[in-house]
Amino acid sequence: MPMALSKLKSLFRRIRGSHIDINELDNILAELQRTLIDADVNVDLVRELASKIRKRILETKVPEGLPLNTIVMRALYEKLVSLLGEKRYDLNIKPGKRNIIVLVGLQGSGKTTTCAKLAKWLKKRGLKVAVICADTYRPAAYEQLKQLTESINVPYYGEPKEKDPIKIIREGLKKFNKFDVVIIDTAGRHKEESGLMKEMREIVKKTKPSEILLVIDGMIGQRAYDQAKAFKDTVGEIGGIIITKLDGSAKGGGALSAAAAAKAPVKFIGVGERVEDIEPYDPPDFVARILGMPDKRFLEQILETLPERFMHLRELTLKDLRDYYESMLRKGSSLFGRIREMFAGNISERELKKQLGKTLAVLKAMNEDELYNVELLKDAERIDRIARGSGVDRVYVRRFIKQYHKLKKMVNVLMKQRGLRKDEALRQIMEGKIDTETIEKIARKMGIKI
Repeated sequence: MPMALSKLKSLFRRIRGSHIDINELDNILAELQRTLIDADVNVDLVRELASKIRKRILETKVPEGLPLNTIVMRALYEKLVSLLGEKRYDLNIKPGKRNIIVLVGLQGSGKTTTCAKLAKWLKKRGLKVAVICADTYRPAAYEQLKQLTESINVPYYGEPKEKDPIKIIREGLKKFNKFDVVIIDTAGRHKEESGLMKEMREIVKKTKPSEILLVIDGMIGQRAYDQAKAFKDTVGEIGGIIITKLDGSAKGGGALSAAAAAKAPVKFIGVGERVEDIEPYDPPDFVARILGMPDKRFLEQILETLPERFMHLRELTLKDLRDYYESMLRKGSSLFGRIREMFAGNISERELKKQLGKTLAVLKAMNEDELYNVELLKDAERIDRIARGSGVDRVYVRRFIKQYHKLKKMVNVLMKQRGLRKDEALRQIMEGKIDTETIEKIARKMGIKI
């Protein structure tokens, strides 16, 4: 692994440091393939990745003043995140009903520990969580899960002497009927163990889970592709992948292979032994690790050359709001009916459209720096300029900014409590799928003042 890390850093310095002709491009892609294979990425996947990067680069018209090396970096980053996930993906959790999550994976992949980690992560977001131990093969599984769940004060269920996992799950689900999320820890199994794979298929069939999460050891290496594909073929759709044991020397190269085989995005990564050590997948962070850059500074230098849209800002910006309003006006009346109450109660569609147009004019009068940094709008001269440019008075602009700050907090609450993406949280609020009173109640439980 250290050699692979060194090679990748050397490779990226070459990409950054010189103009690249076609021969040099082929040399760099050949080295990239060797480096990724050394990092335990599936060989066929590496070849496919290099081919797509080359095709993308050769088809790209390089803008004047933008060196070809920038296009190489952009193409590589795009292809990596297209396999792993281009953004943070939500768990499939629906409010107002019980959601069942089944964890599957190889023995020794860290499912039981991950089960507790995920339970704590969900609990911190205000959800009522319980855990069921359905691993009837590993003798220590029940005791391990018992200790972990007791340490985080999460209810658990299991029957150490029962050998039928489906019976255990059935009884556990009866016990936890009124919980928001129930996580089921299943026995580890290998693709060659046909009996265990058949049992897993039956578990999924009987429980009808909201989501199946595949737990993959970050050090699994070349076996990742075949194992992930076997799980997908057995249970059907895999909702997401959790990569474990990324706190040591593992770089997660197998994650590329697993994500490609399962056709599922990475949703979480385990970064330590403590029950708190689980993080939602974030593209720049994880790609930095795959490329042997755990401090991320080297990748950040590369990403500085990329367009803003690749940076995935975490908080709601005025640019996000402008994009949403423009999209809303394009979609027309079908959307206006759902959001009418969010703006002014029972008003006509014509009046609502007029108000939206007025707000959009304010947003369009802002420059790019202001759209991404609302703190700049504390400057009275900027407020005056925006008011003149949009045809409204300063009071309207200040009132709108105040409303934006409240909306931003509401979006943050939903992102943290329900694990939603920024755009989905905004959409649910704007379209009235969750009311302000409910969000404020959640925020109070989380100690956030809106």
